[in-house]
Amino acid sequence: MSLKILIVDDEVAVALFLKTIIEQTPDTTVVAIADSGQQALRQFEIHQPQVVFLDIDMPGMNGLEAARLLAKKHENIYFVFATAYPDYALQAFEIYSFDYILKPFNEERIKKTLRKIKKQMNLSSYALNKETTIIVEQGGQKIFLKPGEIHYIESRKPKVKIKTRDNTYIITGDLKTLEHELRKHGFFRSHRGYLVNLKQIKEVVPAGYTFQIILLSGD
Repeated sequence: MSLKILIVDDEVAVALFLKTIIEQTPDTTVVAIADSGQQALRQFEIHQPQVVFLDIDMPGMNGLEAARLLAKKHENIYFVFATAYPDYALQAFEIYSFDYILKPFNEERIKKTLRKIKKQMNLSSYALNKETTIIVEQGGQKIFLKPGEIHYIESRKPKVKIKTRDNTYIITGDLKTLEHELRKHGFFRSHRGYLVNLKQIKEVVPAGYTFQIILLSGD
């Protein structure tokens, strides 16, 4: 099944360039291009895409406002912010955006994001609720960690490191599976090796074409 994508950008040349890159990826289709936040809402209802690439700075309703409205009404949308402005990264991740890509676009970066989305969509579904816990065995005891207690999770294949305020736990696990379980609890993949709790972020600092995340704990 082809991945349906909506592009939202008020610069036609940029939108068409992005469309060209996206459609070089197998099984992807750009179903519509919108030039404003308002038009994005209308086009989404018509085409029901799984992925929305959004610019942020647009006349009228900006990309962040459009994403918030869509997220309230629809579940499981993969938002990818594609913008020239690094300052909105934290706000974007608070909407559970899947990625934040800075202009000028790097073709391989966009294709890599699409591959990651496809892998995420192919993972098995899990029943998620506020009682989701991760069970850690330490010293012969079982410790039940709730998502809100976790600051970040780091991949250390074939194990993962879980960092809370007071402790560090090493368990056998897979970061992709944990990401799928914890995304709706406010976690996002900041790097291929890290899963971060949004509520623990102090600031996001631009660093070239990527970002450095500083947590409230100082990590």
